[in-house]
Amino acid sequence: MTKKSRKSSEIFADFTLSRVERHIRDSLSDEQYDAIRQALIAQDENSRHQVDVRMRLPFFFWSYYLVIFAGRDRRASTHQREQVRFSKVPLPIRRLGYVVSSFLLLAVVVGFLFYLAYKIKSLLGIDIFPNFHLNEFLPLGSFSDVKPFRLVE
Repeated sequence: MTKKSRKSSEIFADFTLSRVERHIRDSLSDEQYDAIRQALIAQDENSRHQVDVRMRLPFFFWSYYLVIFAGRDRRASTHQREQVRFSKVPLPIRRLGYVVSSFLLLAVVVGFLFYLAYKIKSLLGIDIFPNFHLNEFLPLGSFSDVKPFRLVE
């Protein structure tokens, strides 16, 4: 099989098997090696999602990644076990978890909206506070790539 016509699941299986130490890999019979490889290929093909979005989000001091998967749920029995395990957590702790995660999500969304508004303001060349710029307080260069947009020079 040529390299171009290989599926990503086959590439995943070969890469995973290449990470096994050579002396262990050599101790496997051809039948064992092929069985493990086929299991890895099947696992990768079953883990595909209808929506698979992966992106990197640069923020002020760190970069974060965002991954969104969506598709038909094929884990009904797993979900039921998770629900039973989750219901054993005391209610006050669950509520605290909801509050903390909601606050963190809100903080990220508000921070992103602030960042977006600042970028737009800077691109348009709007100077709301003369002699006061946010990049003076954030010395890491988070906003250094923004150049003001001018219609007439």
